[in-house]
Amino acid sequence: MTTSSTAYLTWMRAGTERLLGIVDGLEEPRFAEPSSLPGWTIGHLVAHVHYNACALGRLASWAATGVETPMYAGAEQREREISTGAALPPAELKELVRESAARLDSLLSALTDEQWTSHVVTAQGRTVSAEEIPWLRVREVVVHGVDLAGDTWEQWPEELLEALVREIVEQRLARGQAAVLAGVLTGRSSGPLPPWL
Repeated sequence: MTTSSTAYLTWMRAGTERLLGIVDGLEEPRFAEPSSLPGWTIGHLVAHVHYNACALGRLASWAATGVETPMYAGAEQREREISTGAALPPAELKELVRESAARLDSLLSALTDEQWTSHVVTAQGRTVSAEEIPWLRVREVVVHGVDLAGDTWEQWPEELLEALVREIVEQRLARGQAAVLAGVLTGRSSGPLPPWL
């Protein structure tokens, strides 16, 4: 593994531990409340975190075996999983989130140096090395940990936050959304802030 991917794995584990603590502390009625993400309840958000670990576990298996295993068979699978998971009893969903996180960590920990350099394809169609899988999970557990806790970013290392911001800016510029970024930075955004900020 490279130095950066080792950092990603460290951040992933720290973010996972914090997120699991937040989820464990959620009382059952909270799962039916709206989340900070439009159209999603807290239950939808927790289900998303669980099924994301399952999907990234498929990429880790792909890297380990060489057998092509996409994150999802299609967008419909992702949406169906989240909807189904959101309807589960909260206690069951809490247990699933913990189990899938542990399984993903186990799969990544078992990868050899050679397997870490294997190429896999993300749900967005990007070809990346397996070394990027922990970073894909960092984004989920750290950002959604903040979503669930409703707190600030200050507990995270500056390097992690810089990596998140750099990726967001690069992606939005590539999509021709410079005006949106400029509006956010100057406080002159003409509408509600996008959900990725």
